[in-house]
Order: sequence, then structure tokens, then C-alpha cells
Amino acid sequence: MKDIKIIIPSHKRASRVRTTSAVYGATLCVEESQADIYRKCNPGIEIITHPDSVVGLSRKRDWIIKNVGSCFMLDDDIDHLGRIYTEKGEESHVDPATAYDIIQSTAYAAQQAGAFLFGYSSSPTPISYNSLNPIQMSGYVTGCAHGVLEGSKLWYNPDIICNEDYWISLLNAHHHRYIWKDTRYYWAQKDTFVNRGGLAEFRNIEAEEKDFKLLQKVFGQVVELRKSGGTSNLKHPFQKSLKLPF
Repeated sequence: MKDIKIIIPSHKRASRVRTTSAVYGATLCVEESQADIYRKCNPGIEIITHPDSVVGLSRKRDWIIKNVGSCFMLDDDIDHLGRIYTEKGEESHVDPATAYDIIQSTAYAAQQAGAFLFGYSSSPTPISYNSLNPIQMSGYVTGCAHGVLEGSKLWYNPDIICNEDYWISLLNAHHHRYIWKDTRYYWAQKDTFVNRGGLAEFRNIEAEEKDFKLLQKVFGQVVELRKSGGTSNLKHPFQKSLKLPF
């Protein structure tokens, strides 16, 4: 299996892309009209352009998997890849070159296992890591860091505004039944909800409610509203959880 592309979808953040420092060899994917400013602000970084008519993150991701092929997509606000299985006081940050190799080896493992969707842990806390089960074959992959391999039945719904990660995880469960999720690693973001540009200009409570209703309409009661309790406080009333039957 040849190395897959590492793609950073970005929008109106030309001078604020962090992810190119977190992983070696990543490519930026931006609108044609924004290409010049991205090249100016990100010298030496490969840039792929898509038509300006491709608006919204779901449409952008769908364009990427249809035009690039097998790839791993990272948000533009990634600070680093971290190891979750470290001991107290042990360095957890992964250097950019090693991060590249980890992506490629994970993609290869997923392909050998027959999976089309792959990703990493959605929790940065070591207490959530199960050393006896580091690879999970079901569940959810985060939108900020996941890969799709060629030959799948996967696509991104253009009507999904904020929750394309839930859409692709559920669609993958429906068509392919399992994923490849390496829970030893976690991609850490920074300033996600306060950074101008990107999805920030589309994300609001109305959009979250619309997404929830669409996901539940398509996939049924496996999509549930998350309940607040204990130390788990909801950021908004339409935070979701998945109850997959396998």
C-alpha cells in the first residue's frame, strides 16, 4: 500500500494554520479564491484547490475523498499528536515525522483488516485507555482526525453542517460494520471554538439542532441526546451519543 495523502481542509485561516507543524508532509485543501493567500502564508506546503462552489466542511470532505482518494484528514487547528499510554512524567508529544509514520501504519493496518474508516482516541485522558484493547473495531471517529480509504460506500451529506464526524461514523457502521481505531493516540486541538474562520462561521445551536434531527431521521434511535451529570457538563443541548448495536 502506497502512502496516503494527509489533507488539512481549511477555510479563511491562512495565517493561523497550526497542523502543518504537528505532522510532516501534510497538504492544505482550500477554495480556489483563497489559494494565493494560503500559499503566501504557508510557504513550502502543498496546496490543493477545490471550486469555490464547494461550500461547507461536509461538502469539502466529500470533494476530497472523491478527488484525492485514500486520505487522512486533519483539522487546521491541531497542536500535536499525543501518546495516551505514557507513564506520569513521560513525554507524550509525538514529533511530526513520527506522527506521519503513525498515520501511514494505521492506514495500512486498517486496509489489511478490511476497514475503510480509521482514526484515533476521542479522549486525551490515560484513564480512558484500555491497554488490553488498544484497537477498537466499533464506535465513533472524531471529525478533527479521521481517514477514509478508497473502495468504500462512504460519502458526506451536504446537509450536515457541524457533525460530519457523526454522519460518517454512522454511515460506516451501516455499510461496513466496523472501523479501525487506534486508541493509543490522540490528536490535540487548540482554540477550536474561538478561532475565526473554518467551521466557526457556521456553528450555532440552530445548526446543531438541525444536524441532530437529520441524523436521528436517517439512522434512528441509535443517535441520542447526551445527558448532563456529574462532571459531564453539556456545551449545548444537542450534544449527542451513539448507541451502536455491535
